[in-house]
Amino acid sequence: MTDQTPDPNGSSSRDWPIEWLRQTSPYINTQRGKTFVVWFSGDLIDSAEFTPLIHDLTLLSHLGIKLVVIHGMRAQIDAELKNLAIPPQFAPSGTDAPDANTDSLQMRITTTDSLPAVRNAVATTRCNLESAFSTGLPNSPMSGAQITLASGNFIVAKPYGIRKGIDYQHTGEIRKVRAHKINALLNAEMVVLLSPIGYSPTGEMFNLLSEDVAMQTAIALKADKLIFLHKDTSALDQQAREISANDSRQSAELLNPCSKSTQLQSLCDVIDRSLTACRNGVNRSHIVDATKNDALLRELFTRDGSGLLIDSGSYDNIRSADTNSVSGIMQLIKPLMDDGTLLHRSTEDLERDLQHFYVIEREGSVICCASLKSYGDLAELGCLVVHPDFRASGKASDMLEYLKKIAHQKQHQKLFVFSTRSGDWFLEQGFQADEPTNLPPTRPIETSRSSRLYSMKLTKP
Repeated sequence: MTDQTPDPNGSSSRDWPIEWLRQTSPYINTQRGKTFVVWFSGDLIDSAEFTPLIHDLTLLSHLGIKLVVIHGMRAQIDAELKNLAIPPQFAPSGTDAPDANTDSLQMRITTTDSLPAVRNAVATTRCNLESAFSTGLPNSPMSGAQITLASGNFIVAKPYGIRKGIDYQHTGEIRKVRAHKINALLNAEMVVLLSPIGYSPTGEMFNLLSEDVAMQTAIALKADKLIFLHKDTSALDQQAREISANDSRQSAELLNPCSKSTQLQSLCDVIDRSLTACRNGVNRSHIVDATKNDALLRELFTRDGSGLLIDSGSYDNIRSADTNSVSGIMQLIKPLMDDGTLLHRSTEDLERDLQHFYVIEREGSVICCASLKSYGDLAELGCLVVHPDFRASGKASDMLEYLKKIAHQKQHQKLFVFSTRSGDWFLEQGFQADEPTNLPPTRPIETSRSSRLYSMKLTKP
């Protein structure tokens, strides 16, 4: 490696791989064991971007991420139909998924004559994908690390039927996703491959819309992420990098430019299905430019990302504390005050500082709290506590991310925290050990607990 090797931010430095690893390690740690559903179109399979994509997905699997891969095959079916001299037929689609846009994506009318073309396309595409995933990571120390790909009849389908006088014949829609079977394979460290086909209880095969397979599978699995790798995301360049699925204004603004152009209809439908998924149990959805080789990894492992992030609104239940929160906060922090983990606070102390506190509630009970105080261009995170029953639920991370956004909105440049027992966790979240001498004089230093200082620079969320 030379000094002229560019770093991820465009500069040149011999040390950029080490710095990049430091920046990505919190994301790697957080996403290990999570379930991602990844969709890409059939025409991507025959493109130059396909091999780098397979390498990136292989890397994600070896980082401990549970992957479900869904491929489209419209291009492959069209090629098979051309060989059979059968013209393709399409009509507007709809879906029974709640809140999903209807009469949008063009759905294929799968006639009896065209069904062999669908079977051939499925077989060929699956073989190509199995072959691609068998190569490991060429020209790397992980070149021998192969992926076991599993596929099967995990989608129960039913006829799409006759709609507006159109008989869709062997085109179907999803009745059920066998989520428990998919999860069993994911827990066995396999990558699950789903083709856009389903079977009825009587064994009849139906051709499905791959975007709906991705959306419904992500909902059924309660996936942590639904990722659409789309080949035309140019219309998103001027859109917000992150939106909430529950913000109707943001959603409308995002869909507006797509709906005005038939050429952008495919992107519009992917956005719509992302919003639907996030409103029905999926934590986050990402729309990533499939034509950029590094876009997927940048989106998942850097703060700035590379695509559009649609959040389920997991922060919506985080709110500023009020007088009704005082007793709940006191119950939450008392055990940690008693054992010396937290500084002692009386009820009066808490009421005096209540404007700095934020809480997460469940069924009327405070299950997480934290405070955020300002010191010029610095902000202090304090009293971050999660109820013992919810410490494996990610609430601490949710609260931290929420307060980072608040601190950034207030134009703070740096976030710091004192801790006696949770230093490892803060380091995993991107904090670094710091010295109290770097704090402003207005922040008095408490020495009785021998707590350690950790800080992080704040960047655009």
